[in-house]
Amino acid sequence: MYFPTKEELEVLAEEGNLIPVYRKIPLNDETPISVIEKLDGSSDDFFLLESGKGPENIARYSFLGYKPFMVFRSKGDKITITKEEEIIEKTGHPLIELKQIMDQYQPVEVDKLPKFYGGAIGYFSYDVGRFFEELPTDAEDDLELPEIFFAFTDRVIVFDHVAEELIIISNLRLEQGEVDNLYAQAQEEIDGIITAITGNDYQDEIKDFSDTDLAFNEEDLDYNASFSRDEFAAAVRQAKEYIKAGDIFQVNLSVRVDAPVTEDSFTIYKVLRKLNPSPYMAYLNFGELEIVSSSPELLVRSLDGVVETRPIAGTRPRGETEDETEALADELINHPKERAEHIMLVDLERNDLGRVADYGTVEVDELMVIEEYSHVIHIVSNVRGALHENKDRFDILRGVFPGGTITGAPKVRTMEIIEELEPVRRGPYTGAIGFLGFGEEMELNIVIRTMVIKDGRAYIQAGAGIVDDSIPEKEYEESLKKAEALLKTITLVEEGDIQ
Repeated sequence: MYFPTKEELEVLAEEGNLIPVYRKIPLNDETPISVIEKLDGSSDDFFLLESGKGPENIARYSFLGYKPFMVFRSKGDKITITKEEEIIEKTGHPLIELKQIMDQYQPVEVDKLPKFYGGAIGYFSYDVGRFFEELPTDAEDDLELPEIFFAFTDRVIVFDHVAEELIIISNLRLEQGEVDNLYAQAQEEIDGIITAITGNDYQDEIKDFSDTDLAFNEEDLDYNASFSRDEFAAAVRQAKEYIKAGDIFQVNLSVRVDAPVTEDSFTIYKVLRKLNPSPYMAYLNFGELEIVSSSPELLVRSLDGVVETRPIAGTRPRGETEDETEALADELINHPKERAEHIMLVDLERNDLGRVADYGTVEVDELMVIEEYSHVIHIVSNVRGALHENKDRFDILRGVFPGGTITGAPKVRTMEIIEELEPVRRGPYTGAIGFLGFGEEMELNIVIRTMVIKDGRAYIQAGAGIVDDSIPEKEYEESLKKAEALLKTITLVEEGDIQ
């Protein structure tokens, strides 16, 4: 059965200019990968936000947007909008332009739809923070990547991992024609997708990597790094001087490595999702670059008037047994230094949300809980508040971006120090990936555990939180350890050891 019904259309058409039409079928054993392969086997027209392993409240849904009707790209004040066959180039403030585009859509309210049913999928790079704060420009912008890149899709396949349903959605954009004709076209398209999903077979050829050791052998991969070990240690020492002087309490310093890749990025994603499943996985193919991501951390979610952020600070590897994991979790949650750093970052996030939430509504509804992921355990908190009626999602972005857990505290001063000490611009790393819905919905995760693939090379960045007692010579390895899953994935794919 289709929702809404044809009889309901006439009334709904008076309430807005965009109507989601959908049908549900059992999920069975389908995954985003099997659906892509069954539809046409090409990843070029798909933009995937996938939830792998994680708590139900953040890993319930996966979203597969396909056949985007518009792409928004910006670098500085240069904006390019590609819509069907038309390319529009203009100069202006990209966030204002993006907001104006989003404001054109007035979706009607349809029952029983998930939090995202259509809109824009993409990323904000770390350097979008320059639109919010005046920062120096010391680091080299060697890759010259777009700072904002979003694909607009009115066709979405939703994987509800809790209800075990597939929801196939086609949005009627009423400016395109008569509502009855659009409804018939949507039904035909949805029927075609369901036929392809239920009528085709798919054999998953990627082997199980759940028990694979992530340890990475540097001799297995020819890679470059933005820092040498000695250079990174020197940067850590300088950061500690700033801490000693009282400029900052903590700063996140990162190193970028890059390696050649000859296999296609979608194969790399297929392996990574098995090797290191995470709540916020993503595969974005923009043509000029591809993003393969397995982030564990939510930056911000805004739904139904509630805005929340979920900082992660404090990590240990999982043990080989449940008892070992439990012991490591107990040590982590009771470690004085880990607790102090986590509380500091929770306070930072409370202050960030206070910029956009109603006075007195900001609360920490989960404080320092242990969450288990595929290979690690984290200390996680949840901060939430009621969005002020005069604020929107772009105000939220201004308030929380970039995330405090991957800059440091206080945020602006640490961003200045990052620009001084890191030799290259961060690009998407520590920015945000996610969706902006046709309504006011927004969910963005922090871009960590992520690779950017461009011109035959994969760029991977990882960092360490530097505090007053950090040991400079150890922080380089600590940073690279966070990139192990990505580097291991490239090694496995390049060596052909995946089937």
